[in-house]
Amino acid sequence: MTLYETLFVVHPEKGPRVKEFIEKFKKVIESKEGTIAQVDEWGARDLAYRIEKQGRGFYALLRYHTNGAGVEELERNLKLTDGILRYLTVRVEDDTPALNPAAPRVHVEERRPPEETTPKPGPTAGG
Repeated sequence: MTLYETLFVVHPEKGPRVKEFIEKFKKVIESKEGTIAQVDEWGARDLAYRIEKQGRGFYALLRYHTNGAGVEELERNLKLTDGILRYLTVRVEDDTPALNPAAPRVHVEERRPPEETTPKPGPTAGG
């Protein structure tokens, strides 16, 4: 089974039903012999651009293992569910950490191994 992530945005008026949507989509994945790895509710956030005249939406992220049929069935259900503004599904490498927008952003500096230094010749004795 392959690891996938699906991020979906719920219409702000349907925001209180986010948990209901998540449960519905979990059942869809599990019906296709998939397993849920992680569920994150990001809550209400501003959209980068207006979608269906809305400037905000409720975000939720599903991380799961399934096959191609499971992804197709989930996306079919996302399309048919009233209140889903947008969704995006990506295949993820198993060692990729989950994205958490609430976590503080940390700047990681690139570490390079110290350069080997050769001792500089010092002053010679006697002359």
